[in-house]
Amino acid sequence: MMPGLYGEDELQEWRRRVDAVYARREAGFGQQRLAAIGDRDVARAPLLYDFEFTRMAAHPRVLALMQRVLGEWFILNVQNAIINRPSDAHHQAAWHRDLPYQNYVITRPLAISCLVTLDAFSEATGGTQVLPFTHKTEVLPSTAYISKHRLTAAAPAGSAIIFDAMLFHRAGSNGSQQVRRGVNHVYSTPILKQNYDFPRALGARADLSPALERLLGYSSQVPVDERAWRDQRAARLGVH
Repeated sequence: MMPGLYGEDELQEWRRRVDAVYARREAGFGQQRLAAIGDRDVARAPLLYDFEFTRMAAHPRVLALMQRVLGEWFILNVQNAIINRPSDAHHQAAWHRDLPYQNYVITRPLAISCLVTLDAFSEATGGTQVLPFTHKTEVLPSTAYISKHRLTAAAPAGSAIIFDAMLFHRAGSNGSQQVRRGVNHVYSTPILKQNYDFPRALGARADLSPALERLLGYSSQVPVDERAWRDQRAARLGVH
């Protein structure tokens, strides 16, 4: 857990922005359709609709840790805001990995999840539950193991809960009277395909620094053919 990323004034603004993005996307897609596909209360890729969320994704303390774990070159694979309402079952209450459908064991992380807590995460608010060491198992353990070993990742608002993206986890049940919001980021090595094609969605932007372009995957796009591959390599090596 990484505490103290944001103070209360900033948290109020982030909560407002999450709610605004979700309301906009719910209106665009339709509440009933979202319910039908099991995707209510998820503001997907909020940076595409409010560019301020790139600032959250590029928080210096978070990126410094990702660099230590993943190396010099990593990208933002996923950014989703999760809204957990009181006494309302969330579809992420099922055990899952943030690299879905990947059932294998690896010796070093390919991706790291960073869940920024905009409200307090606790047993009462349905904070994220984790299964320790399951990033080293190929399949979800038995019910008995889950019952014995599951933990709630408690954290105050404004913190980051950080774990291997292959760790099994789930949203808890919010028994409080307060909405619980978090923004999940998955940072990965560039060999993994992004969940959202940020470069194509955002297009060319003058306000993107080289570091932010790299984080969003602009330098990791798949070339269309061998000439494009060579042009990319030549540009990277400074060959004219």
